[in-house]
Amino acid sequence: MFEVAGVAVDKFMGIAIAQFSPNGQYLAVGRRSENVVELRNLEDGESTHRFLYPLDDISLHFSPTSDCLMAASEESLKCLWRLDTQEMASFDLDVKYIPLAIIHLPNANRLFVPRYDSVEIWEVSMTSSNMIFKTEPLTTSRISSICPSRDGHRLLVGSEDGTIRMQNVEDLGSSEPVVQDVTDKPEIIEFSPSRKMVATRSQQSDYVEWRDTATWKVVGSTDVEYKGHIEVAFSADDKRIAVLTDDRVTICDIMHPENRLSFDPFPKGRYVQQQKAAFQTCNDLVICAKLQDDDSDEISGLLQVWKLKDHSECTSSLHINIDKYWPLFLAPDGLTVIFTEPVLCYSWNHETAQFDRVHFTDEAHLYKGHGAYSPDGELFACYSWKDKHVRVWDTRTGQLCGKPITTSDVDAIALSPALNDPSLGNRLIAVRCYPTITLFDVYTGHLYAQCWDPELRMSIEDRTELAFIGDGAKLAFIGDGTKLTSYRNHYPIRIHDIVDLAAKHRNAIHGYQPVPQDVKDGWVVSQDHELLFWVPLEHRQDLCLPHVEMIWGRPTKVDLSRFRYGSKWMECIDQGWLRELEESGKGMARLLE
Repeated sequence: MFEVAGVAVDKFMGIAIAQFSPNGQYLAVGRRSENVVELRNLEDGESTHRFLYPLDDISLHFSPTSDCLMAASEESLKCLWRLDTQEMASFDLDVKYIPLAIIHLPNANRLFVPRYDSVEIWEVSMTSSNMIFKTEPLTTSRISSICPSRDGHRLLVGSEDGTIRMQNVEDLGSSEPVVQDVTDKPEIIEFSPSRKMVATRSQQSDYVEWRDTATWKVVGSTDVEYKGHIEVAFSADDKRIAVLTDDRVTICDIMHPENRLSFDPFPKGRYVQQQKAAFQTCNDLVICAKLQDDDSDEISGLLQVWKLKDHSECTSSLHINIDKYWPLFLAPDGLTVIFTEPVLCYSWNHETAQFDRVHFTDEAHLYKGHGAYSPDGELFACYSWKDKHVRVWDTRTGQLCGKPITTSDVDAIALSPALNDPSLGNRLIAVRCYPTITLFDVYTGHLYAQCWDPELRMSIEDRTELAFIGDGAKLAFIGDGTKLTSYRNHYPIRIHDIVDLAAKHRNAIHGYQPVPQDVKDGWVVSQDHELLFWVPLEHRQDLCLPHVEMIWGRPTKVDLSRFRYGSKWMECIDQGWLRELEESGKGMARLLE
């Protein structure tokens, strides 16, 4: 026989499960032969509590304040004991995987149950249990651990990608996106340049409707039904709308849809593969298209400008040699157009009133990418499949705006209008890498905010197909650029407040990045590449990250309990040593004198 912390080990023989309390006072043990859970005082090993309970495949968990004990199986939470009254609450709550946590409050017990990417909060009493709140997704990776503060006001969430986030429980619902579940879940076709209206087509009819983006109420519609694929363009003043079908362009007034003008802009004997339209500020209509000859596989590009008064008149037409069916992009102001495969960029020449060939910096990366214009047409963003970077160009100069943004598997991009809020910067870009939406500053590449978009989950097959036909998940800044909408046709529309997303991101505490083997200076950096602390060479390979639960060997652990950051580094100096150093310096000065 030997002793552990002064307690004879024979008192703990025959134990099937055991768990220490966080305060180090108790050890909860389960004896399978007796189907009993005992709570023993670690000072003398004596039993202080005894609970009869079947011990088949269960685990034991203390609350952080050591006043509650839970029993859970692999699939569900079974019961809860209060140690002060020795009362037991029995229920069968599906938890799927551990960990979970509980806080004992004066009037009730608050249970935190992690799901894949969110956390449920339950109020548990000895007679009932009710879920009072479910958070929006807190992480872009599977939750691996949670830890509420002792008062239950804050929640620490760790994820499998190594990040750790601290959230105020009272604020967990403050960043929830508004979900506009429009009754017939219409097809969203195009936003107006001002972002005050959006053109949609109902599932119940083929009329084109325009909605107010602030309320998503229908404010007008065409009196003509449109079958098949259509494109829509708004005039810069939101007073006119153009609807393009395979063989017809119809322009009508927003306030008086019956006032309309129709014409066929395409040559006979050509099949329209793609088409776009945009109004210039003078209200001339620009139409660009990719056409295929009906009798052959020959593909060509067409770029036209139409003057619209009482009748339509084509004032400029340009035929372009192109090779394959890949996207084309027309600026909302009608001043630039980009064809891909091969990459051809054109800009409107005001002096000659025609489109001229221009070149963009690194224009090879416009090839086969997801792209988007800013609402004013001044910027164009594109994701390159070649090097997995997002680039933003100034369409007036063709020059890059800042450095390329590193990302992967982008399936949607949106550029904000020029922003008036200094805290938001000048321009933002939203990038959707399924199923995460990330916002960056266009000019600095600084990560601004990040959120999870659970309503738009799709299989890999669905995403591949929808990305090709242009009907997948999409993004758009609306209003003055302070709101971001994510949508997929015939699904509810989610509206995120940019300020709320930024506040949620600022309040997150990110886990430390591992030190790469090829980094010689040994600095651990934050997600924003700020220097946090330096690791000596002999400890870099075995640095233990926060999300690691079990390791072998002799790892390096970092104790951050007395961590000082930034200007507070002076607090790390041993004041006694500093005084000794000053005295020795004074003594040396006297000797020299």
